[in-house]
Amino acid sequence: MRKVRITLPASLTNLGPGIGTLGLALGLRTTVEISERADNQLIVDTEGEGAGRYSTGLRHPVTLALIRIFQKLERAPVGIHIKINNQIPLNSGLGAEAAFTVAGVIGANNLLGGAFTREQLLEFAAQISQKPDNVIASLLGGLTTGILDGDKLIYKTLAVTSLRVVVALPELDDYPSNPRSLAPDRVPLTDALYNLNRIPLLIEALRTGDIKLIGKVLDDKLSTPFLTPRIFGYKQAADIAHRAGALAVTLSGDGPALVAFTETNHTPIAEAMVAAFQNVGVKARSWVLPIDTQGVVISVVQSA
Repeated sequence: MRKVRITLPASLTNLGPGIGTLGLALGLRTTVEISERADNQLIVDTEGEGAGRYSTGLRHPVTLALIRIFQKLERAPVGIHIKINNQIPLNSGLGAEAAFTVAGVIGANNLLGGAFTREQLLEFAAQISQKPDNVIASLLGGLTTGILDGDKLIYKTLAVTSLRVVVALPELDDYPSNPRSLAPDRVPLTDALYNLNRIPLLIEALRTGDIKLIGKVLDDKLSTPFLTPRIFGYKQAADIAHRAGALAVTLSGDGPALVAFTETNHTPIAEAMVAAFQNVGVKARSWVLPIDTQGVVISVVQSA
């Protein structure tokens, strides 16, 4: 009997102007343990963030990803026990769902002897989730970039310096399940060029840890203007973060999590952002997170 343990970091995507292109792994992790069973049962135990969110084990993204790989291999264990300890908030813009998919793909591959390469697993996970930026960052860690060109995944890791970011997450019951649909299908050329011109500078700023430069080039005209009006208290939280010393504030992924870049005062800024949301009647949480450069960690145990 095999048991596979996988841990994966959260991922910050749609980073400022780098919509759909850049992914940054952050130090919140989900841990998934997948074990073979001698009987024919599927058991899914969840704890931590989002525990009990999925009504049946078959609907959990880890299980769905497992099944997709079993189908590709045309074989599967008789029974499976999945244990999930998740520290990444669901539907927050921090890539929890993509991490689940990656864990399922890797777990299935390792349970059945590792038939697929890392590149193939990355591609499968990107195809299943349709979020290649989250998938690549979560699996590889650090700063990454990539696209799905049809069914082909093209990706690279990018240099990034060690730094910490502030993440604030408001609790919004009415935040849309598909926030990307709020953005228009067509945008002015000037807005598209505004974003494109800033991406190389943002990549360089992340490579060197130049927070001041990040503050100058993190603006986005294509996505953030359509998402932030749905986040009650966003302006107040962003304003107070700037007053407390943050040099840039934007959304994490499609939101509603906010991320702030600062040289100092990380904890006071995190506390101020939570207070700003609370002042308008919105509950919120915050973290000060390092960039995760480790990516996926896998252990496989074979028992009698």
